Parts: sequence; C-alpha cells; structure tokens
Amino acid sequence: MATNIARPDKHEAKRVSQQASMLYNNLNNIATSYDALVRSAIQSASGMQSKVAKNELSQIDVEVINANKEGIRISALKEAGINNIGQLCNLPAGRLSAINGIGHQTAIKIRRIVDEMQKAVSSTAKLKIDPKTRNAEQDSLVHGLYNLRHGNSICKQAQGLLASQPLVSVNVSAVTPATGSFKWTFANSAAKSAAAQAFAYLQWLITSDFAIQAQQCILTWQNMAARKVTDAYKDFEQNPVQYYTLLESLGLSHSKQSSVGMPEGLAEYIEKYPLDLRHMQTELRHYQNFGTKYILVQQRVLLGDEMGLGKTIQALAAIADLKSRGHTHFLVVCPASVLVNWQRETEKHTDISSIIIHGWDKGEEFAYWQQYGGVGITNYESLIGLTDAMTFDFGALVVDEAHFVKNPDAQRTKALLVAAKRTQRILYMTGTPLENRVDEMCFLVDCLRPDIASKISTMKTLVNTEKFKMELAPVYLRRVRDDVLVELPDLIENEDWLELNTNEMLSYRKAVADGNFMAMRRVSWDVDLSVSSKAARLLEICEEAKESGRKILVFSFFRDTLQKVCELVGENAIGPITGDVSTEMRQELIDEFGAAPAGTVLVAQVQAGGVGLNIQAASVVIFCEPQIKPSLETQAISRAYRMGQVHDVLVHRLLCVNSIDLRMMDILMRKQTEFDTYAEDSVAGNESLAAMSEGKWIKEVIELERQRLELNLEGTD
Repeated sequence: MATNIARPDKHEAKRVSQQASMLYNNLNNIATSYDALVRSAIQSASGMQSKVAKNELSQIDVEVINANKEGIRISALKEAGINNIGQLCNLPAGRLSAINGIGHQTAIKIRRIVDEMQKAVSSTAKLKIDPKTRNAEQDSLVHGLYNLRHGNSICKQAQGLLASQPLVSVNVSAVTPATGSFKWTFANSAAKSAAAQAFAYLQWLITSDFAIQAQQCILTWQNMAARKVTDAYKDFEQNPVQYYTLLESLGLSHSKQSSVGMPEGLAEYIEKYPLDLRHMQTELRHYQNFGTKYILVQQRVLLGDEMGLGKTIQALAAIADLKSRGHTHFLVVCPASVLVNWQRETEKHTDISSIIIHGWDKGEEFAYWQQYGGVGITNYESLIGLTDAMTFDFGALVVDEAHFVKNPDAQRTKALLVAAKRTQRILYMTGTPLENRVDEMCFLVDCLRPDIASKISTMKTLVNTEKFKMELAPVYLRRVRDDVLVELPDLIENEDWLELNTNEMLSYRKAVADGNFMAMRRVSWDVDLSVSSKAARLLEICEEAKESGRKILVFSFFRDTLQKVCELVGENAIGPITGDVSTEMRQELIDEFGAAPAGTVLVAQVQAGGVGLNIQAASVVIFCEPQIKPSLETQAISRAYRMGQVHDVLVHRLLCVNSIDLRMMDILMRKQTEFDTYAEDSVAGNESLAAMSEGKWIKEVIELERQRLELNLEGTD
C-alpha cells in the first residue's frame, strides 16, 4: 500500500527553492572567481609592462634596428618622423610599408625586430606603482590587485560555505515536484518523498547560520566589486608591501636572486628546505623566503640585510617554522627602544604569543614565559639580570641590532653568550655589521661560527675579497635594496651647504678656540633661531614638503637642537623622541605621526629614533648636522626608506661651509668606503683604512679647524 505523502505548500516550496538557489549560485560564482581575478591582474600587469617597455624603447634611437646590417633604410624612417624604437611599437607592417623607401619585406623585417625587442624589454620591465603619476594602465593594475587581494579571502569563504553544505544544489533539484500541482501529481512516491525531505532541508537552510554567513559573504563581494580605483589606491598606500608581494607571487615582479653572492651548491641546498609557515599570517617575499630557509638550515647565522628589507619578518618566519615542528620557547634580545615594536610585529605577522620581559617585574615575566612559552622579548640590559634563570633550553635566540654586542668585555655581551648556550639556533641581525673596524664583524662571526672566524681572521689583508665572501657565505647573508626591492621609489640625497653669517661665525670661532668639539658640531644651532642659517633652511624644506603632501622626519644628535626644531615648527611638531622616552610612548608618537596631516614633523634624536622603528609615513628626512658614524645616518634614513615606502624619499643634510661640517662629511665618506669595501654584498676583506680612535681624530679635527681659522684671520688682516 502506497504511503500518503503530504505535499508542501507549492508557493512556499518555490520560495525556499528560489532563495536557496540564489544563495548557491552566488556562492558558486564567487567560489570559482579566483582564477578570473588572477587572469585580470596578469592582463593588467601585462598592459602596464608594455607601457613601461614602450617608454624604455622610446629612449633608444631607431638606428639600432640596423645593428645587424639588415639593410634597412633608417633615413626613410627618420624622414617619416620615426626617430626612436618606441614609435615603432604599435605601428603595423602595412603602415610601415606605406613609408617611401620601405618595402613590404623590409616592413615585415622591422616588425620582427621591434617585436623581439619589445618582448625582451617587457619581460624584465620593473613594475613600480606611483600614486602621483596615474595612467590607465596603472589604474587597471592597482584595481585588479585590489580585487585579487581582497577577493581571495572572500572566494575561500564561499568555498568553505559550499563545502559545509554540499547538498544544496541536489536538494534544490529534488524539491522541484513540490513547486507545482501538476509536477506533484505525476511524481512517483520516491520523488515525492525526496521532495518533502528537500523542502524541510531548504526551509531550515535559508534561516540557518549558513544563510546568514552566505548573505554576508555575497554582500562583501558586491561591496568589493563596487569599489572605485581611488579606493584601490588608498588601500595600496596603506598596504604597499602586500601589493608587491602579490605581484611577486604571480611572477610579475622581477628582482635579482635572493641568494646573491652565495655559492650555487649552498644556495640549492638551502632552497630544498621544506618551510612550514602555518603559524605565519603574512606572505613572504621571495628573498625573505630564502632568508628564512637560510636561517633554519645554517642554524647560527648573521643576517646583514640592508635596513628596510624585513629582517624581523624573516626571524619571525623562522620562529613560526620551528613552532610548527614542536618548539615552544623563543627568545628575542633587542634594544629597549624597540621592545614594543617587536611585540607588535609578532602579533601582526604570527599567531604565536609574546611577552615583553623588562622593567621592575621582569622576573615574573620571565617565569611566565618559562611556564607558557611563546616569544620572550627582552633588552640587553635586562638580559644581564636574567642569566641565572637561564636553566632550560629553548628553540631559538634572535639578537636584533647585534652590533650592540661588538665588545667582548661588555656585560651585555657576556650575558648574551650565556643565553646562547641554551639553544642550537642563533640569529644575529644587523644592517650595519661593520661600523668602524673589520675586527668587530669578525667578533660577531666568532660568536656564531668560531671555525669560520678563525679562517677569515687570517685573510683580512688579502686583496681577493671574493674568497673572503665565499668563506663567509655559510654564516653571513646580506642583500641590499637594489637587489630585491625593485619597486622601491628613488632615494634622493641633498647636501644643503649654507654660508655662515656674522653671528654664527663668531660663535663658531669661540667653540674652536675653546676646543669644544660638541659646541663646534652645533654650528648654526647655537645662535638665536632668528639668525640661524640652518633653521631658516629647515623651515623652507618643511614648507615645501607640506605643499607637496609630505611628512618630515628631523634627526639631530643634540637634545637642545631638537628642542629648537620643535620651537621652530611649532604646532606641526611631534616629539621629540629621545633616549628618555619610553618604548610605549615612542610607538604612540609614531602612531600619531602616521595619522597626522602633511607638513607634520616628527623630531627624533638620531640614536633613539634612528634604530628599529618603522616610519614610512615620512618621505622627507632632515639631518641637522653630520653624524660621527655613517651607520647612524644609514639607520635613520632606513626608518623611512624601507619596504612599504611608496613615495620618493628626500634626504637633506644641513651643512655649513667653512666649518667642521666639511671635515665631518669627509670622515663619514671614508668610513662608508671602508664599510662598502668589507661588508657590502656579504664581502669583507683587508683593512686598508685602519680605524683611527675616536678621541684621536676629534683632537685632529679641532687642531685643523684652529689652524684654518688662524690662517684665514692672517689672510684678512
């Protein structure tokens, strides 16, 4: 006997079927859209690459198409107004053959040569996104990357929702007999039973959490699709690293090898490491991926990447990999000024817990870290008081700004060496592995790999620095911005030389006569602001920056100079950041600066604000006086000129002629030459410029200035 199956209300059956079908179709469209987003981004990038290539080819004289003696009449092309290769890029063979003196076969030959050139240049064209120079090709690329960046997560959400309810489409089809009287009448019992069950399922579905989440997913997708290109540019300026990482993941960003300067066999061995980044929340650039593998494979290394390339992210990625392999405790030692920054970066880029171990309760914080694990973050001074508690092993030790421990007799160095005994994996990080002497770099290497240090210590006088580099390769990795960040805007450095006025000269002569080196370095800042040449120039730069929509970062060694700068720029000033400002307050000031309008000036002491902080909001950097070491200036500039910067960075050095500034610049140049010779590109060699003790050259500078002023006085009497 047939079972009497109650027919659902046909209108209700239609309603639930339509709603469920709409949810399913929309989700399915979203879930399958990722490939289309990728194709769109690649197509936009290709269009921009073609434009970049055409611009580059426009700089090449049309004469080059005859380089292989092809017999092409260049004069005929020039008579037709064609003077460069760029003009030929989009010119079809038919148009070419119409030029007097260019036949059909020649036109085909020209088209082949130009197409080959355009293809070669396009394949290596560097894609730089500049919000200030908009064009159709760039707009399309930025918009496409915006949709891909935000659409990826929405696609994954849609895929997840569909996977959670895999029978939606089956039930939408099965409920059909219940949507009409005629259909129900002629359906068999099995179909009616299935329709009734499907109806009950779909009724539940359209009011469930699934439906709520699906509707939110669809709305989010629609909102994303409705965003204009101006919204995409705003998102790019806030997240440029993610955009360029996305370009790189699509094979659309070109850079040199991440392992530049490394023996091929070692590089291949490192590349094979199966990196596990399940605990990372940030995509790595290709060179960062290699750097992370290098850290993990070599275990005890000195990462000397140029500042701004993301050494912190590589360290965190290495920690994330170790976490996935069962390690629980990791220790970071850094300057006190960047404790908070390290914790923020850990929270931002990983899902690993962290705790700052610093201050009066550092003992309790250390005990908490020992019990619960995660990333313990402490500073060099606090570490000295914690060594007795270092009674357990941990996964890795990360030492930031490792050049702080270049002195083997310092307490901080001794404490660090004690901590290093509790782990097999040690990462030293510094953008300035060599400041004044090659021996300092050798000491850092000795802390990590004594076997390598013993080799290179006997090679410092060798001319063959390539051999030195190969010996260092297993322990020292350094990449520079030009190698790996092809998208970085320009760094434009200016020396603003100013004449001393009468007030400044009188004050300066007194400082020289007194032998007061620090007072000599304050030249132009040791007078009233109303007669200070440097103050006037600084104000001009700040006003120009404001008009150009830029923010300014001002550095000085001297606190009284910083106070004068704050007084000079008035309400536009934020700071100053000095050694007395707590790490929490420093970050608050930087956050305030990031949200401030154009023309805002962040004032910082070069030792405090120039280390470990990310200040990409600034694109103008001003030094009130030359520094004693080039590394101080390089570090300070790298606060702004680093990965994530989208504007050209303008550096201004305020300098006075006929003063100590000239001699200081000469000293900086000689010290930078030494660094470039021995440490750049993972190379160190002989110490041809013997480092002069600071006290000695200061005395010599004072004496030379005394002699110069006396000679000048004699010449004017």
